[in-house]
Amino acid sequence: MTEPLLRTIMLIDDSEADNFFHGLLLERSGLALRVKVFEWAEKALAWFADNPFHDVDLVLLDINMPRMDGFEFLDHFHLLPDEHKGDARICMLSSSPLDHELERALGYPRVADFIVKPLEDETLPQLVRARTIR
Repeated sequence: MTEPLLRTIMLIDDSEADNFFHGLLLERSGLALRVKVFEWAEKALAWFADNPFHDVDLVLLDINMPRMDGFEFLDHFHLLPDEHKGDARICMLSSSPLDHELERALGYPRVADFIVKPLEDETLPQLVRARTIR
């Protein structure tokens, strides 16, 4: 990819290893200008609350995290004023493809896709589609 298609991708995952690998993959791909990483969902939520009119285009959100899981994040995120949500779309990440998690995730208005980890080069076009649908 010559010119980035997205401004900022945010990774929210409690796994330091996944964040490192996924961040490296995304940066190497040139898909986005920036990659922002949060290990704790509540810190990412606080960032959104403090940063209206941000440039996050896509959030990659792990489902299974301690303290605040991906679904709890979604519940709180959707309560934020529109200027704090911006135009961000969300792609849920999970290490296991459970049908009930997929169905539940896609029930949220901003969730555009569900991907089984780890992200790979072949997954990158799916991220672009996730950003442009819904």
